[in-house]
Amino acid sequence: MADIIDLTSRFKTGHNLIAVSPLEFRKGEWLSGSAILCTREESEKLETQRRKSTPDKPLMTLVPDHQRLDGGYHYTCLWLFKLREDEKRMRRLYRLAGYMECATGAPSPVLRTDLVRRFFKIINEEREKLDVSWKGHIKSFLLPLRTEHYDPAVFMDAVGGAPTLKELLAGIEYETDSQFDILAANYVIYVPAAFLGR
Repeated sequence: MADIIDLTSRFKTGHNLIAVSPLEFRKGEWLSGSAILCTREESEKLETQRRKSTPDKPLMTLVPDHQRLDGGYHYTCLWLFKLREDEKRMRRLYRLAGYMECATGAPSPVLRTDLVRRFFKIINEEREKLDVSWKGHIKSFLLPLRTEHYDPAVFMDAVGGAPTLKELLAGIEYETDSQFDILAANYVIYVPAAFLGR
């Protein structure tokens, strides 16, 4: 996307930019805790206010409309952040999050058969290859996109309508790639300072 649209005016020296692509990460104003996900429009409002601030006159009063990335979202975001310089691995990580979303909450008829063992073997192999993990009681893995950008029912339909394991895996890959593209085009992730030390 940045190859097509000139974004250089948005990324001046001294700003909180960490990475422009494949996903845009920016340093938040807080030291630890959760990252937040907001649309580019909300991010632009925040960055406009930040540019008007000076050390002696901080104007940071705006809290952008955002989603807090805690629970399973926290680990997905953390791993995406750690892999931020390798888009291929980021997409694999996001696909793995889709597999885990499917295993924990999506109604797949394929996973009600003995193919569930093969599916979990695929998950474990990919987790080992990427050297990632999610900890604790987790409900969701795929980042929460606004419904005007992506309807979550589309993912559930792709999973629920797949008659074979091969089609299930292909459907998850297609939908997670679509979601990743939407994240890249429409969202900014603000991370706490603690992310930078990891």
